Amino acid sequence: MEELGSAAEVAAASSDLMVRWAAQALEPGYPHELGSAWRHRSAVAVFAPRLNRADRVVHAGDEDDVVALLEEISPALSGQKVRFLARAPLAARVAERVGLEVLATFGWMHLDAEPPRAPAPGAEWLTEADVPDIDALLRRANPGSYLFPDDPGAVRWAGIRDADGTPVSVAGDSWPAPGIRYISGVATHPAHRGRGLSTRLCTFLTRELAAHGDVVLMADEDNEPALRVYRGLGYRYTPISASRC
Repeated sequence: MEELGSAAEVAAASSDLMVRWAAQALEPGYPHELGSAWRHRSAVAVFAPRLNRADRVVHAGDEDDVVALLEEISPALSGQKVRFLARAPLAARVAERVGLEVLATFGWMHLDAEPPRAPAPGAEWLTEADVPDIDALLRRANPGSYLFPDDPGAVRWAGIRDADGTPVSVAGDSWPAPGIRYISGVATHPAHRGRGLSTRLCTFLTRELAAHGDVVLMADEDNEPALRVYRGLGYRYTPISASRC
């Protein structure tokens, strides 16, 4: 087993975007305690404390190599409530072999096309003065959101305003890794749904963030309206599973 010390070393060891995204936890400026990463043959695992609201071990590679790696690093994770995250088929096989419980399956989506060129009327970057309105909107329209303005992973927010200037649709640029930007905290006020605001907003965010590298997000597998929006913008869906000891 080899320990990896930076996001660049992780990227050199694995092409898996989710593993590379988790490697932000190795970089100076990460908003929580720094994480760790390891490689064993084809397998790479990254421990990212408090990434997107949970202590996560994101892993990829051949099944036998991943099992061997997780068994070797398990003493370093002892006593911590971690969530293991991997592509769904691998996660299921590894969980069975090392005694994990699969909690949920959902979607990892990455932009797999040219960024949209269509205009996004009304979409803009919001300001610090908008934070109370962003928080209130999320708590009403998406109370289960994994991102709120007080989250240390929130970088900036985009939004669309109503005629009074109040944000009625928002989404966050969050948890950035080297060469990867992550969209979260998407919400539209119930009174303004059905008007294509989320599509316009995600068009704006996708185009803006693609200038910095790959663009990714997570989505529930049964959220068909959101999946239609993301697929229409060129995102590809990959099922992933979260597991625990």
